[in-house]
Amino acid sequence: GWCWKFVRGILEGQGHRVYTPTLTGCGERSHLLHPGIGLETHITDIVNVLEWEELDSVVLVGHSYGGCVVSGVADRAKDRLRHLVYLDTVVLSDGESLVGSRRQMSEAEGDADIERRRSMAPDGKYIVARSGEFYGIPPEPAEILKWVNRRLTPHPLKSWLEPVKFENGGEQGVPRTFIRCTDPEMPFSGIRDHAMFAKEHPEWRYEELATGHDAMVTEPQACADLFLAAAQSS
Repeated sequence: GWCWKFVRGILEGQGHRVYTPTLTGCGERSHLLHPGIGLETHITDIVNVLEWEELDSVVLVGHSYGGCVVSGVADRAKDRLRHLVYLDTVVLSDGESLVGSRRQMSEAEGDADIERRRSMAPDGKYIVARSGEFYGIPPEPAEILKWVNRRLTPHPLKSWLEPVKFENGGEQGVPRTFIRCTDPEMPFSGIRDHAMFAKEHPEWRYEELATGHDAMVTEPQACADLFLAAAQSS
């Protein structure tokens, strides 16, 4: 949730109600990290926010791995959602995981991608936190990069490996927007293939931002504007 600080401030300043929940095991909930945390856990995290806060007509935004969570939440709480925003992420099909999503990949490319991602968790449990520069945070202003790096935490590998299970068509039936970050593109992620799928699909809105993967940090105003445009399109 911490990484949405700047976007949240902009939107709340315009009178919007904003929630930035943190997934179990991450950020200020990193004390709860354990190997059993999977995609299912994180989907439930967000579904419970919607239910306990009794939220309706929600614009739900998912960034990076969070796109997997968004699709799972849409499958379970479709009636509470107004619009889905996939920010530089992947769009899972039923039975796919973040690591196993192979849109437009050959089997060999997909297998190599799986091994590459598994290697990011050398202990077989947790994905090691990388520097913010890996996610497109520029070295200047230095205080922003330092702020990001202080907050990066390990991530449960199981959440990348666990397949999503749809019972209600996933994101189908909910208006949705894909925002691709292009400068620089996230390396080795497959995001481009998912972006092209959305761009060519008539049921998707498609936008691009000339910034790195962590756009909510590098371009918070542009993100806020695109989220509002998505909401207004529904």
